Amino acid sequence: MVYFLSHKGSDLYSYIYRALDGDVEKIRPVDITRDDGIRIRPGYSYYGRPFEATYIPTKIELTGPKRPVLDLYDAFGLSVSAKVKDVIERFEPGVHQFFPIQFLWTDGQLAADRFWFVPCNRLDTVDRAKTTFEFRNLWYLDGSKKELVFNRSQIGNHHVWIDKFIVMPTPAISEALKDALDAAGVTGAHYQHFAETD
Repeated sequence: MVYFLSHKGSDLYSYIYRALDGDVEKIRPVDITRDDGIRIRPGYSYYGRPFEATYIPTKIELTGPKRPVLDLYDAFGLSVSAKVKDVIERFEPGVHQFFPIQFLWTDGQLAADRFWFVPCNRLDTVDRAKTTFEFRNLWYLDGSKKELVFNRSQIGNHHVWIDKFIVMPTPAISEALKDALDAAGVTGAHYQHFAETD
């Protein structure tokens, strides 16, 4: 199985968040060279390529009731705890970016130390023969009952990646990594699973 990794938004309250430094409008990938996948543009969307560090915020203010911040949270992209970072680094050391971020409450009190997570593998991993979505130079996942199927040989030894042909890319992860995150007791993770062929 392959899983899309996202934040599980099941809390009663969602935080309103804002960057206290940096400039999220100026964040951009280091390399925006065109390839045959989704066009890479300036901005903080995930493309499977590293980001320039210059404008990435280091402090994000959270507005809402004080409570523990989950290991995986969404604020300008996925923010992860040291626990999540350690699991990912164990599988793919030195591959992905983790920018330190402090979450602060509106009174300035520390809510959590986290890392802004940037997946840095950009791959073509969908099995075009087995997938029933229509391929029109990109995969448009329209919420229908069609099947998205991944190909193990195209994934290779990767455990976290962005598929460069899927519109609105979400980090994809291997089953082994998902199992390791579960074993570590990671909170806040939502997994959407998909079939995988050899």
